[in-house]
Amino acid sequence: MHKTFVAALTATTLLSAGCQTYQSPTIRTRQTEDRLIEQETQRRMAGRLESLEMEIARISRDLDTLRRNLETRCVTIERKSEADKRELVTQLSSRLEKLLKQAAPPPAAAPSRGNAYGYEHIVRQGETLSTIAKAYNVTTKAIIAANKIKDANRLSIGQKLFIPE
Repeated sequence: MHKTFVAALTATTLLSAGCQTYQSPTIRTRQTEDRLIEQETQRRMAGRLESLEMEIARISRDLDTLRRNLETRCVTIERKSEADKRELVTQLSSRLEKLLKQAAPPPAAAPSRGNAYGYEHIVRQGETLSTIAKAYNVTTKAIIAANKIKDANRLSIGQKLFIPE
């Protein structure tokens, strides 16, 4: 780019030099000085342009290096994030499993149904043996006997009961 600029300035200088008429030595000296100053300015501008081009190339290399470093860091962070997610899921699954085991109702005693007919009822929150008995129009004693319940005040949510007819 700067070579084209230098060539254009040189051509301008040569054209102006080719159109000479008689001039006094003072004018000729002044024009020579002006040309020398112009050539020095061109040389300095060409040097400055070259310096700027080298600076741009260096900045471009630095930018490429920074971009590669950033991409590497992003990949590392993504991998770490995925590993953290897997670890967290494993920990939460383990804790959830422990909590579910602790909260699970005790298995219902197998009712002695024999040839008896009836219904299966799953105890919900807030239900008592008497409310269940009223709902099926049976006695609490019949439910206690059919399910071999030892403590009528200790029903568990989710517990299955056999309700005889």
